Amino acid sequence: MTATKPGHWFSQKTSREQLVLLAGVGVVMLYLIWLLLWQPMLQARELSAQRVASAEQSLLVVRGLAQELADARENPASGGVAGSGSLAQTLDESASALGLRIASLEPAADNSSVSVRLNDVGMAAVLAWLFEIERTGTMSIDSLTMAPVPTPGNVAVSLRLRGT
Repeated sequence: MTATKPGHWFSQKTSREQLVLLAGVGVVMLYLIWLLLWQPMLQARELSAQRVASAEQSLLVVRGLAQELADARENPASGGVAGSGSLAQTLDESASALGLRIASLEPAADNSSVSVRLNDVGMAAVLAWLFEIERTGTMSIDSLTMAPVPTPGNVAVSLRLRGT
């Protein structure tokens, strides 16, 4: 057996076969460059764009909340929790006034506290509602849990309120 030299196999090919092989190697190299370099860069760019959009949305929500807080501090007499009645009735009326829909409302047996659940509601409206509840002094917040939901700027809220 005779040992073949590297490149000997290639040099035995006709010039047309050599061109086809070089073109094939070129196509494979371009594919590898695309697969290993270009595609990850495109994916990273898309992810960055999504993060920027999400951050911009969060910034708009925070600016809106800051404006509402500033407005509420300047004008504390505006709005308020509606009239007298049970805690559940008062909460339902005040939430409705701000466009919030209470998903569940469970008063305690002695009507001294109530558990409230709101699903997929605007963070700004929830904060305004909680501000009004605390501002009026008729109720205090015992516990509060907020969780993000898929809708940007919205949350799911669970809280327990006690009459004062």
